Amino acid sequence: MTKTKAHQLKASAIDGVVQRYNTPFISNRNKLEGVPRLEDFDRSLRAEIYDPLWMICRQWQFGEFQGEDSGTAFQAQIFSEHRVPNQILLGPEHKPLAYNASIKPLEIAVERESVQINLYGSVEISRYLHRIMSKQIQDHNRIFLLSAYPIKIVTSLKDKNPDNYVVEEEDREASYFKVSVEKRMPDGAAILSDMKNGTFIGKMLAQAGFSPADKTKMEDVQKSLLAWYAKFYDQPAPNEKTWAPSNLDYNFSIELPAENGQKRALCADHYASGHLDWYDFDEINLGRTTDRPAADSVQQVVQSFIPAPLRFSGMPHPRYWQMEESRTDFGKIDAGPTGLLTVLLAEYGLTYSNDWFVLPYEMNINTLCETKGILIRDNFGMYTFIEPTVDDPETDWSQFATFHHTERENLDQKRSRYYLPPAVGKLYESDPLEKVNFMRDEMANMVWAIEHIVPSQNIGGWTQQRNLYRLAQDFTPVEHPTDPPKIRYVLGSTVPENWIPFIPVQIEKTAEIRLQRAKMPGAPAPRSRIVSEKSAPYLLEESEVPRAGVIVERTYQRTRWLNGKSYLWLGRRKMAGRGEGWSGLMFDQIIPIEGR
Repeated sequence: MTKTKAHQLKASAIDGVVQRYNTPFISNRNKLEGVPRLEDFDRSLRAEIYDPLWMICRQWQFGEFQGEDSGTAFQAQIFSEHRVPNQILLGPEHKPLAYNASIKPLEIAVERESVQINLYGSVEISRYLHRIMSKQIQDHNRIFLLSAYPIKIVTSLKDKNPDNYVVEEEDREASYFKVSVEKRMPDGAAILSDMKNGTFIGKMLAQAGFSPADKTKMEDVQKSLLAWYAKFYDQPAPNEKTWAPSNLDYNFSIELPAENGQKRALCADHYASGHLDWYDFDEINLGRTTDRPAADSVQQVVQSFIPAPLRFSGMPHPRYWQMEESRTDFGKIDAGPTGLLTVLLAEYGLTYSNDWFVLPYEMNINTLCETKGILIRDNFGMYTFIEPTVDDPETDWSQFATFHHTERENLDQKRSRYYLPPAVGKLYESDPLEKVNFMRDEMANMVWAIEHIVPSQNIGGWTQQRNLYRLAQDFTPVEHPTDPPKIRYVLGSTVPENWIPFIPVQIEKTAEIRLQRAKMPGAPAPRSRIVSEKSAPYLLEESEVPRAGVIVERTYQRTRWLNGKSYLWLGRRKMAGRGEGWSGLMFDQIIPIEGR
């Protein structure tokens, strides 16, 4: 090999190496890591970056330097009108009832019902009576009260006397309580009834040895007992009834101040959830009126705010170099062909989430607010007036509206109303005093009201045992020594005694079908107040019992209101059932006799 060729090979090798290193195979870097060289990690954990130009480039790539010819809202004023209702209309008859939200919540005025005094309540009244009576009167009249007002306790439901307390063997807590108070305590319910009728003091004065000078003391005792009982339970007047048995819910309305010769109200005729909110009310028209609204019935309100950007959990940050939460993973959103709401939510969260602002509007309870408009001022000093978007949304689905009451009659003008009810925030609720499951039985073509829990003569309720009773006496076949029968005829099967039937009936002169309460032959009377309505016949709307069924409960509820006063009332609540069932009720059966 000559010297010239050797130099040419060496030069070509050097050129290949230079060309190789001029075009490296690593073309980008997707991760920056700090390499610690010292034992102190304080500086390494800072993740310092010494290239601000790289940060500016990334901001430019993400469009953070792109400007828009628009301003940012920094001041807002809301113009609205406030109206304060002060009257409740009870039932479909719209019986007026004065109401003041500063005294008690709205649920109490609607849900409360009369308390039926049981054995425990009667003894509780007697104990309080002995405590407030002076010693000389209590010692002298204890024997008289026991003889004049004895507690009458029976164990049979056949006794129809309402003054008796029926203590069944299955109600074990009441049975134990009966042993401890029978012939030891007077009947407090009877004493309270005589006090209300004004005959209690007369009976006390008629006894021997009672001094007329003690009449004033007994009047004070009677006044104190009546005040204690009225304060202990919040109960309605006899004509204040809002529970509709045919619909298994409450029916009431809130009357609004008259305007433009029209009388309107907020109707809640299907409320049974146990907690009132704005969506329970619909706006209805009560007709024209000649009443003029009071001068102070409408209050003009203007409130100023600093708009705050809307935030939600897992919301993407508008800036690039901000750490985000991982609570909402938009990449895992699975939307089907008809999942338009999911797609809109994702588009809102990813694209337009930083375009929304929140104005914390403050209102007093029991206030109907009608928004007239919002005046926005941006950072360029420009003003924009935003009118209500509600333009009869019942006839135009394209309009966007929220916190808007449904209008059962179309209004002739724009309305953007919202009612803030004086509802209970937190409350204590007892165990169910009654629990009835309305269940459909398609095989028997009827609805059963199953009484799971019925009132006890002690505290609360007790669970019934599902004892079977005979629908009819079986016909005993005649025994033939030469040819014994192998089958027998049964008129009907048995069902548990706590199953009350509701059979479909057709209303006269109409094609409407309703469910009428019935009674199985030989079955005991219903024990719960939910089923044992006094109306005859008790008709239930068929649409109120869907295929899933309905569960209705009666419970004691206690809360403390804004004025610091505590309230205790008895109310009802309706919930979804547990589905359909079968009672096993069958008629005209031929049953083979075993062993023959």
